[in-house]
Amino acid sequence: SAFESSLRPVLRALTGEHRWPSVMSVRPLGHVTELPSLELCAALVTRILCAARRLREAGHRRLIVLGLGSGDALVEACIALHVAAALGSSVDLRAAPPLCIQFGALELQFVATDCPDLEERHRNCVSEAPPEMRVLPLDRREAVRTFAAQGFLYVLSAWMPMRSAGWRADVEEDAGVRLAELCFLTVPPRLIEIHPAELQSAARETFQLFPKTLCRWDFLAREPWGEEGGFFHSQLFVLPSPGSPAPFLAAPLRHTLGNYASRLDEDSALKGVNLLRAFGLHHVHSPDDFGRAVPEMSLLGLREAVGAGQLALRASSAEEQLRQCLTFLSGPAHSQVSA
Repeated sequence: SAFESSLRPVLRALTGEHRWPSVMSVRPLGHVTELPSLELCAALVTRILCAARRLREAGHRRLIVLGLGSGDALVEACIALHVAAALGSSVDLRAAPPLCIQFGALELQFVATDCPDLEERHRNCVSEAPPEMRVLPLDRREAVRTFAAQGFLYVLSAWMPMRSAGWRADVEEDAGVRLAELCFLTVPPRLIEIHPAELQSAARETFQLFPKTLCRWDFLAREPWGEEGGFFHSQLFVLPSPGSPAPFLAAPLRHTLGNYASRLDEDSALKGVNLLRAFGLHHVHSPDDFGRAVPEMSLLGLREAVGAGQLALRASSAEEQLRQCLTFLSGPAHSQVSA
């Protein structure tokens, strides 16, 4: 699943068939948010094994890799499989949690958890997602407290819900000295209405890493940016233990385009393309498409997005979002959307 040799060709094929990103939402309440690339898995495996080695050298015997808000646990399952492969071992994803892999004298345990509240999971469109490994029904704070009592934690959050608050601070408080490292796989926080300070700690430095990976917001851009203009919305925010070496990604694993929010700030046309796609206008790949007639299915997608109130780039209200959208559209497209 390397990005260049596997995921980019798949994205091209699905885009050509007009099935991207709808293929990520085949189940209305079982959305897939991230397709973990080899590069993303290698980045996370490296971080986990670095934390595990430090603990092992200090004489500790257990590190629990704890997924919070895991949904279908696709990312967590991929990480467990890649760690096992890296250590010349194997793991049965069907087994009861925790999944255990030996790393010399230290045992790595893998656990995925998600909110037991069905309504909350319904709002996050994961209530019917088939799990890739067993997911324990635990509130995130309960999960951290429960497993921190059993060993050191590597806490992984793959895509916090929109407008989340307190996740980083709660993990630090609940895990205490047992927190080996905290890692968020997410888009830049303000793109999901989370204040950037949520991922900033007084006790730990936050590092941003940019592995090549593929999420449901990514798309094939066209001129003036080339395909890469629509890539790499998601990234890693890593908070290692104080005094640990700074996280690092080898060149083959990372891209050099940087934080996607910063890219939007620097390019109003790119912001417009992303905003229109957030409304379900997935035929838009470049500014050249701003005036193109909107396909009927895309108009339907726009109405559904506004009605559901679940848009990738949100403003204070549906009306404000529509006003922003119309500032980029012209010609037939403007007439259709404003009707």
